[in-house]
Amino acid sequence: MNNIVDQKIELRKKQFKIRREIFKNTLTHFNINLIEILCNKLRKETFNIFSSFISIYSEINTKELNYYLLEKQKILCLPCVSPNHSHLIFRRYNFNQKLVKGKFDILEPSDDNELLIPDILFVPCLAFDNNGYRLGYGGGYYDKTFDYLIKNKKKFISVGYAFEGQKLSSLPIDKYDIKLNYVMTEKNIYSYL
Repeated sequence: MNNIVDQKIELRKKQFKIRREIFKNTLTHFNINLIEILCNKLRKETFNIFSSFISIYSEINTKELNYYLLEKQKILCLPCVSPNHSHLIFRRYNFNQKLVKGKFDILEPSDDNELLIPDILFVPCLAFDNNGYRLGYGGGYYDKTFDYLIKNKKKFISVGYAFEGQKLSSLPIDKYDIKLNYVMTEKNIYSYL
């Protein structure tokens, strides 16, 4: 286990177990006060298009977050894995809409939904660290998406969405890892700007 890839593989196994335990023992996933604080911080700019995700397995539940964003008249989109792109694409989403199974059986809006480029991206995490790096599932989709947006000069804010117990002091990182701007948990907001 002498390289970053091997370290990440081992850490993912450990973090999946930890997150399952946190999920079982955490009653509240969404803190409305923290999302209000985050939205107030972001009001300096005009951010109207938010990307979130439909939580799966032991991920922190996004139902209340997504509902909050729609209730506040924000445009909400969800990530989709496209065979034509190495990065994620984003399609508009509303609660009354039926979702379809995409790659990895993750629910996403159908192909006939409007394509959007988000201003704010809520991102799932297996872990995050004191420096703003996240551990994802290993596909590199979000890092490739961040890289794509940066190269195309698209201004955006990235927000990891995770449980407080997923925070580590540091993570193994490589040249492809891109730091988050914020992480929001059920207890805190961390800024890495």
